[in-house]
Amino acid sequence: MTRVRLRARVAAVAAALLIVVGAGAAAGAVQDTHAAWNDKSFASAVATGGTWSAPTSYGCTAMNADGSVKNGGRCTVTSVTADEWGTAPNRQRGYTVGFNTNAGNGYVQFTISLAVAGASSNFSWSTAGLVGNGQAIPTNGWTCAQLPTLTAKTPTNWGWGSSSQIYFQVVENRSSTAVSCG
Repeated sequence: MTRVRLRARVAAVAAALLIVVGAGAAAGAVQDTHAAWNDKSFASAVATGGTWSAPTSYGCTAMNADGSVKNGGRCTVTSVTADEWGTAPNRQRGYTVGFNTNAGNGYVQFTISLAVAGASSNFSWSTAGLVGNGQAIPTNGWTCAQLPTLTAKTPTNWGWGSSSQIYFQVVENRSSTAVSCG
């Protein structure tokens, strides 16, 4: 074998070794990739069956007289108190709800719990009803079956301010009194 051929073979083997070593180094340098962004994904669907309860959020919103949310409006439920009279199963409760709001000549939309301290804990909510002539007007979709949670609105043009309040009654036996159950 001549020197030229030997050199050519050595050069070919060296080139092959460089290719193998380079490929191995390149394979070791490969890493998993990750996106540089994280898109949030949202989906919705129409429920066509089953039963469930909507989540309840307690509080209030200052509203304009036309039913729109008051721009810059503020509202806080400051108190919910109850007086109770009568005997089971025909007791009645009178509720006073205090608000700190700037609804002015609009109204207050609110959701509260009527199961308050200071009133009997064995009041029968399953048969209870909101008396229809008070200052709490149930919102569309609310029913007496949702008691002790009440979702309602106040009268409009009440002159709502920082220490405003309403009064309404709840009866334990809705079959004995005219009630507003939505």
